[in-house]
Amino acid sequence: MTQITSTNIQLIEKKFAKPIGGSGVTGVDIIVATLRDDDGVEGLGFSYVIGGGGAVIAQLAQTQASRFLEGAPLQAPPAHWAQIKKSFNRTGDGPNMLALAALDVAFWDLTAKRRNEPLVRALGGDIMPVPLYASGGFSPNAAPGESAELAVKYIEAGYAGVKPRVNANSDDEAVLRAVRDAIGPETKLMADANEKGNIETASRLLAQAAEYGLDFIEEPLPSGDILGYRHLAAQENRSAIATGEHFQGLDRFVVCLEDGIAGVIQPDLAMAGGLTPCLAVARAAAAKGVTVAPHFLPGLFVNLSGTFDGQLLLEEFPIIEDVFEGWPERGSDGMLGPRDCAGHGLVLKAL
Repeated sequence: MTQITSTNIQLIEKKFAKPIGGSGVTGVDIIVATLRDDDGVEGLGFSYVIGGGGAVIAQLAQTQASRFLEGAPLQAPPAHWAQIKKSFNRTGDGPNMLALAALDVAFWDLTAKRRNEPLVRALGGDIMPVPLYASGGFSPNAAPGESAELAVKYIEAGYAGVKPRVNANSDDEAVLRAVRDAIGPETKLMADANEKGNIETASRLLAQAAEYGLDFIEEPLPSGDILGYRHLAAQENRSAIATGEHFQGLDRFVVCLEDGIAGVIQPDLAMAGGLTPCLAVARAAAAKGVTVAPHFLPGLFVNLSGTFDGQLLLEEFPIIEDVFEGWPERGSDGMLGPRDCAGHGLVLKAL
């Protein structure tokens, strides 16, 4: 039986020239995991910590690898994932899940390479294009005209839609109006409030979003305010709500889906704990008719294409991409497709 003979965990600390995103992030720590089997096949995985603090996650990933993987028989990725996840029953998910995410991606890459097939097929899908929207570069403090100008540039570049940032305050409507007028009525438009609203401001924003034909508003309330989200979900004449990037544990996603809160669900690779749970979330969402729009990393999440019977939407917000080579390329039609190569096709750049 094939065995895992070695594991290697690396920490890459990446700083940004200026704060990015709605939260003003100044850097990200990337945890890279490499698994090697006794046939010499390697699987590459990664996770990340927005804002730094990744040393703890890297140490946890190495501990998990040493405890459960080195010298162990190679199993299907969900079996390895479940075994390691079970060990969190007394310490909780938290940082443990961010560490497991890197190992899980490496399991899937290794599995696909051993089968000599693309990652998308190892996951149960097929090489099909997925719409890609852009959210990078938008600032919640930009003037409406600035957001509109950037949106036009993205649409002219071939993206399927845009997602500017808003502050869940009285200035939001001017941003939504300016961007909608600039890109036209048929183009996909979303907005990200980055958890800044309260019931009053979030309700107003959702109503304005419906007026201007937005596909969804992302995180109009803090992600943990489940009662607030239930209140918003009960309102009529509103845009769809998108949430999930901060969720850990399938139960959080299930509650959100069962309560009819999310019209769009957004699992994050690191927070959710890897591709294995993200695939489970996607299938649960599809059963409820909810769109799956994973947080960041479109070049990896495009490998969910065809793995579930529902709609997949990808977000381009470059954050760790320049550390790796081999990402799939966006087509001129605003679509992104999985690479037709063994595994995910990504390689860590020389440091």
